[in-house]
Amino acid sequence: MSAEIESLSTEMNARRTGGGSSPMLVAFAVIALLLAVYAHWRFGQFDERIDRVHGQVTQLRGTQDRLAGQIATLNARLDTSQNATRNELRGLRELPAQVGELGRSVEELRTRTEAPQRAWVRAEAMYLLDLGARRLNLEHDVVTAIVAMETADARLATLNDPAVTEVRRLLAQELTELRAVPAPDLPAVLARVAAIEDAIPAFPVLGVPVTSARRAPAEPAPQGAFERGMHRLAQALRDLVSLKRIDPATTRLVTQEEESLRRQHLELLLFAARVAAMQPDAAAYQESLKAASAWLTEFFDPSSPAVKGAQGEIAALRDISIAPPLPAVGAAARQLQRVMGGTPASP
Repeated sequence: MSAEIESLSTEMNARRTGGGSSPMLVAFAVIALLLAVYAHWRFGQFDERIDRVHGQVTQLRGTQDRLAGQIATLNARLDTSQNATRNELRGLRELPAQVGELGRSVEELRTRTEAPQRAWVRAEAMYLLDLGARRLNLEHDVVTAIVAMETADARLATLNDPAVTEVRRLLAQELTELRAVPAPDLPAVLARVAAIEDAIPAFPVLGVPVTSARRAPAEPAPQGAFERGMHRLAQALRDLVSLKRIDPATTRLVTQEEESLRRQHLELLLFAARVAAMQPDAAAYQESLKAASAWLTEFFDPSSPAVKGAQGEIAALRDISIAPPLPAVGAAARQLQRVMGGTPASP
C-alpha cells in the first residue's frame, strides 16, 4: 500500500516538473488534427460546389443570353404581327362598306338579268289567266279554266318575286271557288238526247197516214178461172166502200211528206238541245227541250208507250242543270296587270 502511494506521488511530481507528455493534450491534438482534416475536406467539397455553381451560373448566363436573343426575335416578330394585324384591322373596317357595295352590284346585276325572265313569266301567266276567263265566261268550260289558272299559278311560283304574292293569293281563292262548282255529266246528257233522236222513227203521228188509208196490197190471185173472177169481184166491192173506227182527234189525213216533216222538225229540236248542251247554253238547252216536248205532244200520239217514254225522258233532261252558276273570276288577273304596270282590267 505504501508502495502504491509512493508510485502515485512520484508520478504526480513528474507531471508537476514537466517530465513526460499528457494524454489529454494528445487527445486534444488528435481531435484538432481530425477537425482540421475534416474542415479541409469540407472546404474542398465547398470549393467543388462553388465551382459547379460557377459553371451552372455560366450556363445560365449563356441560356439567358440565348433567351434574350429569342425574346428579341419574338418581339420583332410580334411587332411585325401587330403591324400586320393593324393593317388587316384597317382593311376589315373598310370591308363592310365594300361588301355592301358588292351586294348592291350583285343585286343590280341580278335585277338586270332576271327582269326579262320575270316579264316573260308574268306575260305568260297573264295570257293563261285571260284564256281561262274566256273559256269560263264564253263556253262555261270549268275544267279548262281550272287547268289554265293552275298553270298560271305554277309559272308564277317559279319566280322569287314578292310582288306576285297577292296575285297568287287571289288566284288560290278563285281556284277554290271553281273547284267547288258542280260539274254536270254532259256526255251522259248528250247520249240520252241522242237516244231520243234515234227512237223518233218509231213514234206514231197523230192522224191517219195516207199510206195506211190506201188499199192493202193485193192478195195472190187463185189459180182457177172461177176463183179468180170471184176474187176480183170481192176486191172491187171492198174498194167501193171501206169502214174503219177512228178517234175524232185523228180523223185528219197525214201525207207522207207531212209525217216526215214532223219527225225531222223534232229531230232538229233535239239536235239544237244537244248543241246547246255542248256549248253549254242553259237557256237554249231548256228552250229546245221545251219546244221538243210541245211538238211531241201536238203532233204525235200521246197514248203510245214510246211517246210517253220520250216525254218523261225530256222532262228528266230539263231538270238537269248543264250550266251551274259560276263564281266571278278576274281579280287575280287585274292584280297581275297592276303589278306589270299596265292599265287595270275592267271588272
